[in-house]
Amino acid sequence: MNQAKRSFRHRLRAAGCLILAAAIGLSLTGCARPNSNDAASSAEASVRPSSGSPSSAPQQTDSPASAVPTVSASATPTVSATNPPEAFLDPAKLRPVFGFASETGSHILVSREEEGAGGQMKSLNTAIGNGGQVLAVKLEKWQTGSDNNNGRELANNIPNMSGYLYKVEGEAAMRDETYYMVDSAAFPQAALLELQPADPAGPQLAAGDPVRQSIAAAKGRKIQSAWKLAGLGADRQLYLVQFVRQDKDMLFSLVLEEDGKLSFKDYPAEITDNEYSVWRVDDGGEVNPQMFSLLFAAHSADGLLLGLNWWGAEGVNSFFLTQQGNGFTELAIEYSRYISPL
Repeated sequence: MNQAKRSFRHRLRAAGCLILAAAIGLSLTGCARPNSNDAASSAEASVRPSSGSPSSAPQQTDSPASAVPTVSASATPTVSATNPPEAFLDPAKLRPVFGFASETGSHILVSREEEGAGGQMKSLNTAIGNGGQVLAVKLEKWQTGSDNNNGRELANNIPNMSGYLYKVEGEAAMRDETYYMVDSAAFPQAALLELQPADPAGPQLAAGDPVRQSIAAAKGRKIQSAWKLAGLGADRQLYLVQFVRQDKDMLFSLVLEEDGKLSFKDYPAEITDNEYSVWRVDDGGEVNPQMFSLLFAAHSADGLLLGLNWWGAEGVNSFFLTQQGNGFTELAIEYSRYISPL
């Protein structure tokens, strides 16, 4: 079986008399590889370092949807001939512009755009994140930054960083949360789904839970742990599932259940010489619901588009997954914040 090993690099701004762009390379010990028990699984998956960026490799669709029913066949899908979505989001129109919120939530800083792009930045009037929260924003100024910048992309360091500073109008943003910045004219808010995030400290799915049993049957692999991450609209659920280790093969999946069918985004890895860093640095070879949160979920012409955050020991990665056919593909839009403790 072919094995593909990936590594990624993360860029941050470090403090000093001159703010220099420093490339931070964080390598993985996990190796992406197909799931040996599922011939239809993805041959590769996006495996992330602690503060690196999501994969920029060619996009690939993961496991096809399982026909194993997990809910009553009488469940009515949100998208249907009689109940279509009000609007569709076009992934081709998405721009890779992200920011994060200040300590009070009154401002959002976009730190990755260069000075002089103010004309384009003025068109960004909406910030979306924190489980689908939609905020009106207005560009306030270009902020130069200072010598006190410690290189951490955190709320308490925003006054010291350079970037475009946006004023949040109305409801406050959530401190330190990542937000996706958009022009409301190009991002139809009617395409957004109402999200119901699950309690990340809540219990796992019980061994006898029909969804858990269906996921195990679809993969032909025993489950080590399984949690619900969120409800997406009226009849879709998103789950995080880690499967039992098979020799050196590790696997976890993000699983969408809709209308009795399952769709997988697989993240396989192979343990090498460091069993404590498998998917990300210092992850202990485990995933849990505290590591993942949703920016938003929206309808696209091909299916759902999910914006997610993946938190690690040193950083948080934001990325988009889009349904294509019976699986998910990762878009080439990514954002990584370096938040390693001082």
